[in-house]
Amino acid sequence: MTLVARTAPRIPGSRSSGAYAVSVDGELDLRRLTELQQLLGSELPVIVATLVDELTRAVAEIEAGIAAADLEAAALAAHAARNSALMLDAKPMLDSLREIESGARAENLAVARAGLELLRSAWPALRRRLEAEAQPRQRPHSE
Repeated sequence: MTLVARTAPRIPGSRSSGAYAVSVDGELDLRRLTELQQLLGSELPVIVATLVDELTRAVAEIEAGIAAADLEAAALAAHAARNSALMLDAKPMLDSLREIESGARAENLAVARAGLELLRSAWPALRRRLEAEAQPRQRPHSE
């Protein structure tokens, strides 16, 4: 299953084309996971596994592209990863991917590398957060 987002969530009632909902926490908007569950009709662990797989693959492609100075490959992988990150409103991840893609498209390896450094801190944090949200909640025992 491939997940595709078209736009970030807009603030209801806003006329501004740039008015987007603010993330609930630093890594992602948890409401987006609920919306994805309802939209896709899938269980949260399946959605998270798909997103983690897509992002893991893209991050590896970005790393390889930048290491080989293949900026076209890095730009394509960053663009693909932005779709998954956008569905989550994962701002730190989106910022790093935007920098990588912009730098790569401008053929500026230094900027792409700077974005990669941001990605190296944003991705593990986002991944941990996603995996934590996919874990079943333990209910307190009632006696």
